[in-house]
Amino acid sequence: MKKNECNIVQDLIPLVIDRAASGESRELVETHIFACEDCKKTYQSMKDALPEPVRAVYECEQQKYVDALRNVRKKRLKRRILSVCLASLICMIAAFGGLYAHDRLFGQHTEAVDNSLYSLSLSRLKDGNIVVTADRFDISFDTTTYMKQVPVDNRYVCYLYYAAESMHGNSTSGEQSSPARKVMFVLGDNENQLIYEIRQGTPDHYITIWKEGEPIPDASEQLESWFDDSDD
Repeated sequence: MKKNECNIVQDLIPLVIDRAASGESRELVETHIFACEDCKKTYQSMKDALPEPVRAVYECEQQKYVDALRNVRKKRLKRRILSVCLASLICMIAAFGGLYAHDRLFGQHTEAVDNSLYSLSLSRLKDGNIVVTADRFDISFDTTTYMKQVPVDNRYVCYLYYAAESMHGNSTSGEQSSPARKVMFVLGDNENQLIYEIRQGTPDHYITIWKEGEPIPDASEQLESWFDDSDD
């Protein structure tokens, strides 16, 4: 392959010297003689054989061509580097985007569970704390609980809800259970005094389960006993 290239360059050198070669041919010769000593000697000997005035004009023109060729190569190199960097950046964005999308769909509990799949009940312990328990009708997938408090003046509305992954499967939830129901939250006595309304769900989709002034039933002895055991 090297010999064949040398033969081609040897045939092109006279055309380059006579300035009859195309730009592509001149570029091929310049590139080749930079690395090939034999062809470089041939090129130099043919150039030295030119009459002095002709050689001077040729070398001036050739230097301008070489400078222009270097600029073209630099631009090509910059474009290649830019293309590689851009391709790498696109791959990184795609990879991180895929990880982020997977995390949003399968790793984070951000999708509120429909209110029809569970109901919440309130009961007051003897110490004044309010226990929120949940009856789960048709939830067989993994969930977590959220409480969102929206302030209004010096008080607030309390939103309580279950949330699941956006693409949730059918794995059984691992939440701890009370003897009768699943305990969702315990609102401390100091905290619940500031609540004037409790809602099941999110601010966009909710069911009001308690308003200020409405009675809250006392916790059952079983529930009281469960919390006593938990404290121990």
